[in-house]
Amino acid sequence: YRGIWGGSKCRDGPCQTLRSCDCQDDECHAAEMYAQQYKDHLFHVCPSGGGLAGFIAEGIGGMSASMMAPKGFFKKAYAITKEYGGVNIMDEVQTGFGRLGTHYWAFEYHGVKPDIITAAKSIGNGYPVAMVVSTPEVSEAFANSGFHFNTFGGNALSSAAGIATLQAMDEDDLMRNSDVVGTRFLEGFNELRSKYDIIGDCRGKGLFMCLELVESQSNNTPLPLYHMMALHETIKNHGIIMGRTGPFGNCFRIQPPMCVSADDADFTLAVLDTVLSDYVSGNIDVEKFKPN
Repeated sequence: YRGIWGGSKCRDGPCQTLRSCDCQDDECHAAEMYAQQYKDHLFHVCPSGGGLAGFIAEGIGGMSASMMAPKGFFKKAYAITKEYGGVNIMDEVQTGFGRLGTHYWAFEYHGVKPDIITAAKSIGNGYPVAMVVSTPEVSEAFANSGFHFNTFGGNALSSAAGIATLQAMDEDDLMRNSDVVGTRFLEGFNELRSKYDIIGDCRGKGLFMCLELVESQSNNTPLPLYHMMALHETIKNHGIIMGRTGPFGNCFRIQPPMCVSADDADFTLAVLDTVLSDYVSGNIDVEKFKPN
């Protein structure tokens, strides 16, 4: 969306960027360019052609406002990491356990095999649980590297909470719900973007979504922070709580519970429609949120 390369054919999902690109359905040029940029960077930090510790990334950016890599980027990046002797680490804390709808894990969605996977939060449904999974080679190297001790690692209560949560996810078919309801959200965001010039981008997959607000789609200048605060409070007063994120603070981060319903999605979209209409009509007092 804001990168050097990429456009309307580079994402896998209902929402594409508004800018055009010359990519084909089966070949994303942006992915190739960003992968080459990664390789160029390694050429300078690892001039010997080896010694890289690792490459760690989320399958879709969490605090970076649901930023989506171009189709095929992770396969290329993972191969480059191996060329330089590093391990590939996929952070699944926010993307894992079916939230993306079509895949249980983001690494499956990207078609790659990490050496290490980290995950937490969703696995305990509020109870503090985290996990690390690795290949046998990595595990053996860690076990033989020296003394390691963790007081709370693998305790029975945390394990029971994790197992119960995973069972509930399966019994309630929450991955499929993430796909169905998430698509409903994203298609609704597309409609809102076509209606309101201040929505510069909408993106995401499953129930991992974001709306980015700008002054105008013609310039994509981030909406001022105090305007975002006014919108945020107004939306909250209508009964919807969203997070704000992104480097400019102009993105609504939308990651509802995986049990959210289609009715919840419709209600949220209706609230957004009402609030955005009031905003562009000048019916929201944004000045009272302006810092002194």
